[in-house]
Amino acid sequence: MVASLLYHAEEPVAFWLYVSLIEDCEIRDIYLPGLPGLYKHTQIIEILIQENLPEIFYHFRAHQIKVEMYASDWLFGLFASVIPLEKMKTFFNLFFKFKWVFFYKMVLSILKKLEHDILAESELWDILNSIK
Repeated sequence: MVASLLYHAEEPVAFWLYVSLIEDCEIRDIYLPGLPGLYKHTQIIEILIQENLPEIFYHFRAHQIKVEMYASDWLFGLFASVIPLEKMKTFFNLFFKFKWVFFYKMVLSILKKLEHDILAESELWDILNSIK
């Protein structure tokens, strides 16, 4: 996350952008003992998936896949491990403008784009488990 900010802005600007992420966007809460911010955001993501992508929600529930298992890295780094460094500028522009609403929409967009593959993978495992 910091590397992305430094890549796209001079050091003083990158510093103040990071301070804004920590304070204004409450990124600090994700890293506090007990990870209260991580818990809060994963709960919101789970509710949004249930409401907007019910097939994925029930698939994940049936296979005991928790949001923390796939979204923690996204939350800890604001997608910095997924989005190419050169394109993080666009992400940050939108994140600073729309805050967490943009983040949640991006999570839903990623899952929606992968929905067919996620559900197809389930069918394959069901077939393999029935052979045993």
